[in-house]
Amino acid sequence: MARDSWYRLDNVGRFYSAQAGHTAQTVFRIAADMTDEVDPDALQRALDQALEVFPGFNVTLRAGFFWHYLQQAEGTPCVQPEDLPPCSPMHADPRSVLIRVSYHAHRINVEVSHMVSDGRGTMELFKTLVGLYVRERYGACVELAPYAREEAHKTEDSFSENYERRASASTPKPKAYRIRGWREKAAPEYMEVHLSSSAVYAAAKGMGVGVTALLIAAIMCAVRDGMPARDRARGRAICVTVPVDLRRFFGSETLRNFFGLAYVSCAPGACDEALAAVAADVSRQLGAVTEPAALKKRMNRMVKLQRNAALRVAPVFLKDAVLGLAAAIAEREVTTTASNLGRVEMPRGTEPFVRSVVVLTSTTGIDFVMSTYGDDLSVGVSSVLVSNDIQRRFVRTFSALGADVAIDVNRSGEEVDAALRQEHMERVFLHHEDERGVGAGERFSSGGDAR
Repeated sequence: MARDSWYRLDNVGRFYSAQAGHTAQTVFRIAADMTDEVDPDALQRALDQALEVFPGFNVTLRAGFFWHYLQQAEGTPCVQPEDLPPCSPMHADPRSVLIRVSYHAHRINVEVSHMVSDGRGTMELFKTLVGLYVRERYGACVELAPYAREEAHKTEDSFSENYERRASASTPKPKAYRIRGWREKAAPEYMEVHLSSSAVYAAAKGMGVGVTALLIAAIMCAVRDGMPARDRARGRAICVTVPVDLRRFFGSETLRNFFGLAYVSCAPGACDEALAAVAADVSRQLGAVTEPAALKKRMNRMVKLQRNAALRVAPVFLKDAVLGLAAAIAEREVTTTASNLGRVEMPRGTEPFVRSVVVLTSTTGIDFVMSTYGDDLSVGVSSVLVSNDIQRRFVRTFSALGADVAIDVNRSGEEVDAALRQEHMERVFLHHEDERGVGAGERFSSGGDAR
């Protein structure tokens, strides 16, 4: 991309551009834990080279009269020691670059605004950056997968390229249960749950379902077990949004946003079903809602909204208001979001130097992002809820299945200790339980940035 080039936001990027300048902005973080402390000079050299291959990430957001657009940033951003909470907002003014690379101790963090790309697209940049870093830091022979397509293919708006006006339809959804409880939107909690992927796979296979279905079912059961009786009586359903990568369905190689939304639900009754039964039902639903025809109908509906004649001629500030309202309405139609990026294949030659890979996203509720590297299945949980009851029940589900569990929380050691003491006191004095520690297989560690 030339220095003075610009391009239009894709369909999803336009929705997220309505967040520009606000404290609530959607940001992805992909982090790698390395075997040694990070060398910032080597990381900077790697970033310089990575952005030569992927210049479409090194952009700023600008506002035209009708739409926002992205423009190439001046120079390469500098890597920084981590001094902000995970997934902090990126856009403050027209000079704000929509990518952030930071480090702390053994960890490399890559953060990208959802205005620019989704998790799959960001993962391509992340893998290249880590591969180049290992090459710079250790002089290792690293095989980087070539991404030889022209910049126009990397930054293609695949929503528009595959839009068919006639093939659009809405998705009927039940009334969604909204998780209750105190919220701290100014300071979300970011938790990493690390599971043995082989143990989770074995458990899923034993139930006759896939790993994604089991993970979503565990989330549903964790939410269900905290639902008030009145919400059960009103027939509220636990509705989970599941982002689905559309590239494989449409043969796209874009690095920008290109995903569809699938929806699965569970309506708890007077008698709660076992985890295996919920997982089987989720698996059945996923099979139906991820059919290419169903995904295309929902994708076309998303594009159709922005092609509305009245909206197209409206000034950008009015579009932002309309899109912001649409996003708020959509948010109330779901209980939580669960995304599985699948197995992460790092460049060959980096394996001895990378211990784990974790993905997190900002949130206004509670969201789960799963990914697998080696035998580590990481679940990045982002939550504004003050209570972490859902996370605790989710973790104990897998402890009960025999999986080793490790937990990292982005709080200081003092805060974690205080929270555990409070939880212990509540169990002993409020619930009259005997004195026990955390659940079998659980291990708590802490750090300032979910390490």
